[in-house]
This record gives sequence, structure tokens and C-alpha cells, in this order.
Amino acid sequence: MMPTCREVTRLLASDQLEEASLARRVLTRLHLLMCDECGRYARELGGLGELAREALRAPLDPVRLATLERAILERVGGGDGAR
Repeated sequence: MMPTCREVTRLLASDQLEEASLARRVLTRLHLLMCDECGRYARELGGLGELAREALRAPLDPVRLATLERAILERVGGGDGAR
């Protein structure tokens, strides 16, 4: 059975997709191909993970920290920092 959007986002957020059964992985990937919202969520989550890994690779000076903060805010849709 095809997973729901809620199931897919929970699976992605918990980083358990690779540990799931083959059938669950295939159905989840199929869902991501068919569902624009979940596909966008997966891309945003992956982008945020990349930014987090980048932040951990080297010491953060104030300028670099501000640059990463702007990049994160742009990824989550708050590019100007306003909430």
C-alpha cells in the first residue's frame, strides 16, 4: 500500500528510509516522484542536511555563521529573516 504524506515525511525526518524494507523504500520513492509537496520537503531536508554538515566541517566565524544562517532561512522560505 502506498504510504501517506505523513508517513513519508516522518520516515524522511527520522532518517530511517535506508533501514526500511525494500518494499517500503520503493513505495516511498514512488510517492516522492508522484507528490510534489513531499518531493519538495525531501529536497529541502537534504539541503538543510548539507548546510549542517558544512557548518560542522570548519570553525564558524561571525561572517561565515551569518552566511549559513541566510542560506538556511532561504531554504525554509524566510529569506529576509522575518517570521
